[in-house]
Amino acid sequence: MKNGRYSIGEISRLCAISASKLRYLDEKGVISPCFVDKETGYRYYDDDTLLQISVLKYYQNSGFKLKDVEALLRRMTLDHLPPMFDRQIAALEEEMRWLRTQRDSLVAWRELVEETRSVLQGGPCAVRHVRFAPAGLFVSTPHIWEGISYKAIIANVDMVNHATRRSASVGPLYLYFPQGDRRRFQGLRLYIRPHPLSLPDMGQETVPGFCALTCYHKGPFDHAEEAYEKIRAYARENALPLRGDSFERSVADWWSTTNEEEFLLEIICPTKETDPGSLPVREF
Repeated sequence: MKNGRYSIGEISRLCAISASKLRYLDEKGVISPCFVDKETGYRYYDDDTLLQISVLKYYQNSGFKLKDVEALLRRMTLDHLPPMFDRQIAALEEEMRWLRTQRDSLVAWRELVEETRSVLQGGPCAVRHVRFAPAGLFVSTPHIWEGISYKAIIANVDMVNHATRRSASVGPLYLYFPQGDRRRFQGLRLYIRPHPLSLPDMGQETVPGFCALTCYHKGPFDHAEEAYEKIRAYARENALPLRGDSFERSVADWWSTTNEEEFLLEIICPTKETDPGSLPVREF
């Protein structure tokens, strides 16, 4: 410092900001030298510049863009601050919402991985009798997909785009077969649970609650008929009439592993029961 003046190098060191950025701010008129040496052309700055740089850095650390801060520093009054702050608060709240949905989606995915590992390490899968609570789900349009593979359905681009365009989903993908015919995929729908913070205009459908028999299937999805047969046998033995439709909950698939022996599918066959009694309640 010389006579209360700071060179650009000194400002850079004191404020921990690059000299090139200081030159840019000078060129834009955001900061101005208090003195220019006519012989050397060196530009010197005073304490006002130190204050301006401190304010600029604080605003940038709060998420403001440089162009917004530049305009503010050129003409800072109390009238300029409220609308500027309101815009930034709204932007930060939207970013927080999106980060929350991303985090929760990953937490749900990790839980599916742990569920899969637990089931794969266990013994034979038993049939369970449960009740599903009503749920609002993202839903695809009905399709008749002849001769298409499970892999192509699970990787359904339209459904993924729908669920991620302006929102986020959590948990597994559900395949719904209205006729229970897995081979033709006739009228198949895809369901996935939206995040609680999802925007309300995403085309959700409310799935009514129902009682159901469920059973896991381990391994390639094409061989899940054994789990269906277990459910049908349980239904006959316990006089529980099935509706005929089914959901398949994809717990672990190509999104999590390339080894199909590590796949896990939960077969869900709704029953015609009207009185759930004391059945354990499941959520989609």
